Amino acid sequence: MITVEMLPAAHGDALWIEWPGPGGEVHRMLVDGGPSTTYRAVLGRVESLPKRDRRLDVLVVTHVDADHIEGVVRLLQDRARLGLSIGDVWFNGWPQLTQDADLLGADQGEMLQALIGSQRLAWNTAFRTGRQDAPAVRVADRRAVPSTELPGGARATVVSPGGPELAALRREWAKVLKGLGVTPGHPEEALERLARRKDLRGLADDLLGGERVDGSVPNGSSIAFLLELGEHRVLLTGDGHGDVLARGLDRLLTERGADRLAVDALKVPHHGSAANTTDDLLARLTTRRFLISTNGDKFKHPDEAAVLRMIGAADRTAGPPELVFNYLSDTTEPWAGPEQQRTLGYTAVYPAHSEAGTTVEV
Repeated sequence: MITVEMLPAAHGDALWIEWPGPGGEVHRMLVDGGPSTTYRAVLGRVESLPKRDRRLDVLVVTHVDADHIEGVVRLLQDRARLGLSIGDVWFNGWPQLTQDADLLGADQGEMLQALIGSQRLAWNTAFRTGRQDAPAVRVADRRAVPSTELPGGARATVVSPGGPELAALRREWAKVLKGLGVTPGHPEEALERLARRKDLRGLADDLLGGERVDGSVPNGSSIAFLLELGEHRVLLTGDGHGDVLARGLDRLLTERGADRLAVDALKVPHHGSAANTTDDLLARLTTRRFLISTNGDKFKHPDEAAVLRMIGAADRTAGPPELVFNYLSDTTEPWAGPEQQRTLGYTAVYPAHSEAGTTVEV
């Protein structure tokens, strides 16, 4: 069984994932940390663990958007005081974008990679195939879809990004930093800038306490992967582009000799944006459970068109579609009506209160 907790991360993502090992031990993964303003939810989840058991097997930073990366920047600054150990960090930063000729926000990305280096954390080691210490996490054109064994018998298979998306991110990264007067790949300078950012400081020592197609370059570079444990499967998509995800799934389906990928849950891309949760993506999946992480504050997600696509796509599965929200808000509450649920044939799940988040077992 895989447990996914969608922590309250405002309009962002912070997914706390656990699965059991063969000896009864618990393994953990944090996928993104939400924006700076909701960091206390991540901090509180770590603090809820016994001090002797504060460990993440994997920390995944899907991409450099603030609503995914800022909480991680703060967490790494609190890591020593929390006694939190991390087995491996999956993150495509500037070093990964400049490894290959065909590859390749940005300021926070510079800060995060400087923290990873200064703390000597393992970086993308699960995907090392040669001499590169921190290879890019990506789907390469002429190689098998990258897959790695995780502690406890789980497996992660990457379906996004590809080379073109990282090449675009490299250009965007350099452009953003040029506008800030910053040279990429200088960790000492990044740490100096971070020291001046009060909004990105940790909190562990502070008891008192900001049919269209998605064209966002950082979103397109999202690390997306299939997490499997035995027969249990969850597809985690970050803010990935629908066409990029579909292309990666095509590669995986070809390798597995299947027409569709059956998953127990889909963490829908980009918080239920219609520009990302596309028909092409959903056509490659068989699932009835859709995890939607957003309070709708900034971009009014989820989009109605995307939710209707989810409900329609689940017609071929056993049981009614299930929409799982981590907020009851102005943009998610319209799906709560019992009569609408009966008419359209779906169920909706909400947290017990606004700051609780939602936990599902698959």
